[in-house]
Amino acid sequence: MIHLRLQSCGVPSEELGKVLRLLGIKKKRLYKLLPLLEFITWSLLKEDNTVRNLTLSDVILDPMTNHPWLQLSDDQRRVQEGLSESEPPESSQRFDSLPCVLGWEGYNSGRHYWEVDIANNGYWRVGLTTANSERKGNFPMTPKKGYYVLWRSTHNFYACSKPETPLPAALIPRRLGVYLDYDEGQISFYNAETKSHIYTFTGSFGGKLYPLFAPMDGRTLMTVIKPLPSFVPIHIHVQNVINNCGELCMEPL
Repeated sequence: MIHLRLQSCGVPSEELGKVLRLLGIKKKRLYKLLPLLEFITWSLLKEDNTVRNLTLSDVILDPMTNHPWLQLSDDQRRVQEGLSESEPPESSQRFDSLPCVLGWEGYNSGRHYWEVDIANNGYWRVGLTTANSERKGNFPMTPKKGYYVLWRSTHNFYACSKPETPLPAALIPRRLGVYLDYDEGQISFYNAETKSHIYTFTGSFGGKLYPLFAPMDGRTLMTVIKPLPSFVPIHIHVQNVINNCGELCMEPL
């Protein structure tokens, strides 16, 4: 039984399972041991950079969704406010007030991770939204509206929950990592350079979720990047262990 459960863990390892059993603690208490688990997981990953059941997503921007003021690069991986408003074809999925663009591919299962480089220290929103969320007009980007985003504004940095969750300015990333675990109902954000956790939304999702990018001023340049396995934040490996090992640590030796 233990062997079968270990096969579904984010970090498959007999040694890790043994350590967790020896700790003799329940799943809900594993979160209190993240520093120890990070050390254990990192040790196990040093010689194996593969991550089971995690897709390192190659996000391409969808030109049928971008606000007319947003300019996409030819390879559809960069977005920035243009010098003038374009005249794109009509689309029910196109934003007409908020300066947003979506990723081409949506996700309705599995685990996915991607990164976005945010240049020039500007103002922005990044996250995910549902397939049937609002696109037209101005509206609050909250989970109730189908939006799960971080917002860096002129004077603040916060998660767009309701009410808003203020975040320390020290957490503002230069490169932001986005992790979606659809089946577990989690969307997490990381500083991809320091590999530190910023914030996690939790909930139950219905239908596909699409990556969202919104440069909020003329100087912000966003570049979507497919990460290398060795640069995935260690918290994600640990989260895979916590989510997939179930009640492993409750079983007798």
